[in-house]
Amino acid sequence: MIKKKVFLKLVVFLFTGLISAQNSEKDSFYLKKIVEFTDTNSDSLIYYSKKLKKSKNLCNFYSAFNMEAKALYQKSKLKLAKEKTLYVLENSNNRNELCFKKNKITALNRLFWIYKNQNKFQDAFEVLVKREKIVKSLAKKDYYYTTNLLSTEYNLAIIKSILGLYEEARQILKEIVPKHISIYSDLNERDYYLKLNLSSILNTIGESYLKSSKHETSSDLDSASVYFKRAFEVVKKFNPPHKDSETLYQLREVEVLISKKRFKDALNLIQKYTANSALFKTTQTINSLKAICFYQLKNNDSTLYYSKQFLKNYTKKPKIKKRAISIHDILANQYYNNKEIDSAYKYSEITIAELKILNKNKNEANNSCYLYDYQNAQELNKLILKKQKSKTKNLSIITFLVILLVILIVYLLFKRNIKISQTLIDVKTELQSKLYVQKKEYNINQKLESTLLKGINELKKTTDFLDPDFSINVLAKNLNTNTSYLSYIINKEFDQSFKRYITELRIEYIIKKLTTNRKYRNYTIKSLAAEIGYTNASAFARAFKKYKGNTPSEFIKGLNLD
Repeated sequence: MIKKKVFLKLVVFLFTGLISAQNSEKDSFYLKKIVEFTDTNSDSLIYYSKKLKKSKNLCNFYSAFNMEAKALYQKSKLKLAKEKTLYVLENSNNRNELCFKKNKITALNRLFWIYKNQNKFQDAFEVLVKREKIVKSLAKKDYYYTTNLLSTEYNLAIIKSILGLYEEARQILKEIVPKHISIYSDLNERDYYLKLNLSSILNTIGESYLKSSKHETSSDLDSASVYFKRAFEVVKKFNPPHKDSETLYQLREVEVLISKKRFKDALNLIQKYTANSALFKTTQTINSLKAICFYQLKNNDSTLYYSKQFLKNYTKKPKIKKRAISIHDILANQYYNNKEIDSAYKYSEITIAELKILNKNKNEANNSCYLYDYQNAQELNKLILKKQKSKTKNLSIITFLVILLVILIVYLLFKRNIKISQTLIDVKTELQSKLYVQKKEYNINQKLESTLLKGINELKKTTDFLDPDFSINVLAKNLNTNTSYLSYIINKEFDQSFKRYITELRIEYIIKKLTTNRKYRNYTIKSLAAEIGYTNASAFARAFKKYKGNTPSEFIKGLNLD
């Protein structure tokens, strides 16, 4: 009997060991796959993380949640990523084993990036403090300990810089640099990521000096140049080479020159790297910097051109958005100087709204001095509003006088028994005879006709027709044909002239904007006209009424009542 019990225990032991070995083997396979896909394929990372969740090893179990959170973060699913991350932290809170500490360090790092991307800087800072405490509690001061401590310190400096605490940020970063060099001194000289990390630290110090500079003679600007150059010297040693490193370095130097008010020198340096802008995706940065320089040099045409070029391709990414504020502010000032009050009002309102949002994030609005000045933007907005009100008042008076004059003229004409109706018929007949264009027949092959018709229909999917200079000649050139053929196709297919066709496209465009976006309802008639390529507000109002049956003002009033 005893022998039987011993035998059973042995079988159970062997069976358990076998299962354990199998589980361990599976875990190793899933962990290997997670490492393989961690930065290359988010969907595969999620798949193998879910597989690893079945592990009997608690360490691997929570690691799976961490990796899944990382994949979700990469896919910009911040809410789900946060839920997975908090789950790891809540269930690992009272565990002090090394494995659980490492999982908490990873989870806190993910939580930091989530809060940072949500502009919750105070929460991000508190997370970093917790992470630093856990890292420092590690008994073994090895490579893992050092690299995690340095990354935590670096991120603390980033947050302090965002909050405007530039001196504190620099102090942390300057202390990191010798530590960084020391721990990596015995590693492969060609290690790309280590050099990238060091160059990022040096560039961040340079940007901190740039942001903290208060005037064009500030010694901080010279310090910024020094650190930008040091970062570039590190990057030059990359293997493989970092192709756009020189361009990015020189653009940072351009920003220093602008802050020093050396706008001509800045433009000369920009010009040297403009040819590479498309290749290295720096076109938007260059457009914004050119707009700033030309505005300061009082070159009206170039200021407007590069500002419009920037806004034409504007995407609301965090870094680009800050540059967009400066461009809106420049346009507000430029149009105000040009006495184009409607356009100045439009861009001033956008600037103020964007700066109010930015100002909520502590001192984030206090960026480099050349970008924007919140106080000056507010003062300009007040001046524009004052002139806008004065203009509106004068316009009301003029409108009232014109109405009175019209009533008087109609009354006098009526008193004299003029046959107004007959006169109107005669005028209409005369206009119709002048506007009538005899349709010509052209022998165009079916294939060419189909190609031209497709090109005309494709026009609706673009905003090219909103350009004030857009004409039948422009469209003909784009479609590689002549104006006669183009006019014939439009007359044949749409039973209207090219001018009428484009007018209807423009009116339909502004109707859609007014219907779906309430901000457009606050625009003046002149601003609405300018949005769709009209240089004359009256011409726009007439075209709108002819197409819709009521004036733009009446149409907007009807929308607001709904």
